[in-house]
Amino acid sequence: MQAESFVKTAQMVAEETTDEFNPGVSASLAVLAGIAASDAACCARLGVRSRGEAHSDAVALLGTVIPHGANMAKDLQRLLNRKDDSHYGVTFVSSVDPLRMISWARRIVASARVAVEA
Repeated sequence: MQAESFVKTAQMVAEETTDEFNPGVSASLAVLAGIAASDAACCARLGVRSRGEAHSDAVALLGTVIPHGANMAKDLQRLLNRKDDSHYGVTFVSSVDPLRMISWARRIVASARVAVEA
């Protein structure tokens, strides 16, 4: 799953401390991991994925995935709440933020793997 590569890369970037922009890059990769994992879970279990502009549609659709949809949706919403900060530099991303975001992304990826393999 591509999401697994995103989350691994997010972790590698988070561990690199030589670039002041790394927290934002790592956080962005965590968001991409969550989105990719969500799409994979929805495609595998529902046969569709959210393609609209409204992130709330993607969260709602993910929430219907069995198993673990509700938990994945909660973590996806957390990531999407930070998307603008990390992708567009709307606000400062601290060095702690990506670590929390990576943990949310890891949970989505792990649950998506279960959904894909079920």
